[in-house]
Amino acid sequence: MFFKNLKELLENEISPQAFSRKEDFYGIQYGVIKGETQVKKILICLDISIQSIYYAIKNKVSLIISHHPFIQTPLLELKRTLMNKLNLLSKYPVSIFVLNNSFISSENGISETIAKSLYLKIDSLFQVEINNNNNIPLGRICKPMNFSESNENLNLRNLLERIKRNLNSNKGEIPYVGKLSKNLQKICIVGGGTLENKYIEKAAELGCDCYISSNLNHTKAILAEDLGISLINISHHNSEMIALRHLRNFLTLEFPYDEFLLFESKDPFGFF
Repeated sequence: MFFKNLKELLENEISPQAFSRKEDFYGIQYGVIKGETQVKKILICLDISIQSIYYAIKNKVSLIISHHPFIQTPLLELKRTLMNKLNLLSKYPVSIFVLNNSFISSENGISETIAKSLYLKIDSLFQVEINNNNNIPLGRICKPMNFSESNENLNLRNLLERIKRNLNSNKGEIPYVGKLSKNLQKICIVGGGTLENKYIEKAAELGCDCYISSNLNHTKAILAEDLGISLINISHHNSEMIALRHLRNFLTLEFPYDEFLLFESKDPFGFF
C-alpha cells in the first residue's frame, strides 16, 4: 500500500488529530516518508523503547506506529538513552508515526476497547473540554450487560472480577474505592491516565456510580469517596496493549496484503 492510504485511515478514523491536546505530538516524529512511499511491513507498539526498535530492525520494518511519542518533552539535551535509540534508528531506514492521546477517544480506541472487553454496553460518549472549549469524546459511559440466567445486578465485586479476567490484571491487586456489594448502573470509562479531578466530578454529575481509569492517585480516591462514586484503577499498560491488539487486527483486515506486527511489550512494573 501507499503510505498516504494508511495515513488517511489513521488521521480520519483510528486516531483523529482533532481529538489531540495542544501539547500532544501527533503524526510523523522521526524519519522521512512521502505519501507515495510503499509500505509493506509495519510495527505497532506502545512505546519507542530500545527493545521495540531492535524488534523493528530485526524484522525489517519500514514504519512504526506508536501510541506514545518517541520524545515526550521538548529536546533540551542529548541524553544517553536518546542517543542509543537514535544510533539504532540510524542503522535502518524506518519512520515513526505517533498516535498519542487521540487514540484514547476514537471509535475502537482505548476507552471503547476497554468497555467492550468488559462486556459493558456503551450508552453515550463522555465528552470533556480541552483546547479552549473544544469537546472531545475522551471516555465512554456504559451500562452493565449481565449474561447470567438469574439476571442479577452487576455489583462492584463482579466488575472487579471481570477486570481481572479480561484485562489480564491477575498479576496484582486492583486498587478500588467503594463497597463491593454496591450495584452499578452507570459506569464511566476513560482510557489512559486521568490527569484531572474534573473528569471524576463530571462523571458523578452525569449520574455515574463507577469511574474506571488508570494512574489514579490518593487525591482522586478521596474525591471519589466524597462524591459517593466507586473508583477502579486499571493497569495503564494492559488496557493500552489490548487496544493495540485490536488495532493490529483492524489494520490487517483493511490492508490484507501488507504485514502488521505487534511488539508485545511487558508491563515495566513488577508485582511483589
